[in-house]
Amino acid sequence: MKSIKIFVLAEKPDQAEKYAHTFGKPKNDKGVWKVYSDILNADVLIASAVGHLVEKDNPYKNYENWELENLPALPEKFSYKVKKGVSYSFNNIKKCIKECDCIIIATDPDREGESIAYKILNEIPGSINKVKYRLWANSLTKKGIESAFKKLRDPSETINYYHEADARDDADWLVGFNLSPFVTIKMKEVGELEKTDKVMSVGRVQTPIVSLIVRNHEEIENFVSVPFWTIEALNEEGLKFTNDVKYKSLQEATEALELMSDSYTVIDVKVENKSQTAPKLYNLTNLQSEMSKLYKVDATRTKEIVQSLYQKGFMSYPRTDSTLITTNEFEYLVANIERYKQTIGKDIETVNLTPRKEFVNDKKVVEHYAIIPTENIPNIEELDSYEKIIYQMVTFQTLLMFAEDYNYQSTTITIKNDASSVEFKVSGNVTINKGWRKYKQTKSEDKELPSLKVMDSLILKANVKQDQTKPPARITEEYLLKKLLPKYNLGTSATRDGILDLIQEREYVKKEKKTGQFTPTIRGIKLIHFLDKLDIIYTNPETTQKWELLLAQIGQGKIRKSDFVEKVKWAISKQIEKGKQLL
Repeated sequence: MKSIKIFVLAEKPDQAEKYAHTFGKPKNDKGVWKVYSDILNADVLIASAVGHLVEKDNPYKNYENWELENLPALPEKFSYKVKKGVSYSFNNIKKCIKECDCIIIATDPDREGESIAYKILNEIPGSINKVKYRLWANSLTKKGIESAFKKLRDPSETINYYHEADARDDADWLVGFNLSPFVTIKMKEVGELEKTDKVMSVGRVQTPIVSLIVRNHEEIENFVSVPFWTIEALNEEGLKFTNDVKYKSLQEATEALELMSDSYTVIDVKVENKSQTAPKLYNLTNLQSEMSKLYKVDATRTKEIVQSLYQKGFMSYPRTDSTLITTNEFEYLVANIERYKQTIGKDIETVNLTPRKEFVNDKKVVEHYAIIPTENIPNIEELDSYEKIIYQMVTFQTLLMFAEDYNYQSTTITIKNDASSVEFKVSGNVTINKGWRKYKQTKSEDKELPSLKVMDSLILKANVKQDQTKPPARITEEYLLKKLLPKYNLGTSATRDGILDLIQEREYVKKEKKTGQFTPTIRGIKLIHFLDKLDIIYTNPETTQKWELLLAQIGQGKIRKSDFVEKVKWAISKQIEKGKQLL
């Protein structure tokens, strides 16, 4: 009986090699791995895509989009072509597909991996019908790969991620191809750009990020500090009770103070025992943010380092938005706790050895779990300096999950001035059990308050304190990654670093190396101001946020890609029509 022949489509050569060696003792024949697999009970061919082998073919080859009368340019559909210089890899895949009975898509387990695979397969007649399984491997250890091949998914479960990625790619192309030339032409028409100046580019994600940085800069530049006055009351030990009222003048504050006596009455004492679990496990964005803050390592470099650790089999899949794991990962982490401790030199008391919902949730881990160490533990001294730092950070964060919670007592005392009835408050926390905070420093300190009860009388000295309103803080890479980009859903964990690099390369913003602070260039400010004049919506991050919600629904199979793309075309047409009328 003839053995079935299976083709496994990998994304990268080293990924293909790992798959091959997991199955047995493979042979490499001009870039194609050949091996028999007991797991699949079949002869297996493995070849890699080497990333994107296929690219969009410009539908307007003989079309000048740099003339206003030709805009908007909205093709009915897109076609694709094999990129220059990669025909050898493409032909290898084509030969394998011709020889095989069935295809397993084994590119990276994300939207991009899905897109890479289907764009190749769409260019090879008959290949789509041969796609029978999807590998979803979050770890490139031998054990992780074996487990993934034993739990192959139906391709219908993941193909919507391809449609989502394809919709995002179409939308980005349509915005850039139309609005970049439109804005550049208009800016030159009104003298905002010289004929020799670089063209301006408008992007669905890059432009709102530039806009955020420009708005922040202008808020700082235009900020005028305003004085205000508050009243505080102190006991003999210097304990400060505060009042939230901000007085606009010294006279107003002084008049309020003159109405007060030195005697106060306790009107409320709120005491609560609270607990705080360890920090969340890392996703890529959070890890990039922390590396930027602590080590001034930019987001792109951090992703490269984590990718390297993943490729070496020491770290789980890096391009993840999740901070949760499943019970499967939890079990192998528990089994290796002592080895992790020894490797990173941290003697952490690990008492929480059963899954907790803050960290483990099988139902909420849809695509990928958080970034965690694999069961393959490296000789840490063999890692390069930043690989070592990131491995230690990720492993340490993972181990904290098993530590005791931080337990503390929170107290808030509210008092009222006997003469004026003005209320003042003081709050403080006292540690009961440091738990995970034994191992990770935090800024907060204990503040023990006096033992008071309702109706107790106090003698305090009140005084007026002057302060100034402060300008907003300048946006940093850390703040962008940690707060702003996730808030507005700008980009994905896989793309955010590239976008931050892009807006610097295009000279819209500059980043200060020491602080990570972003400031806009004159070019960036000009672009955003002109887009405002044209009333173009892409300066508003909430526009992109709405688009991302729709894209996510494509990935969930709730709406069709074609409907989304038609809406994008309509929006671009309206924008250009409006822009032509305004200027």
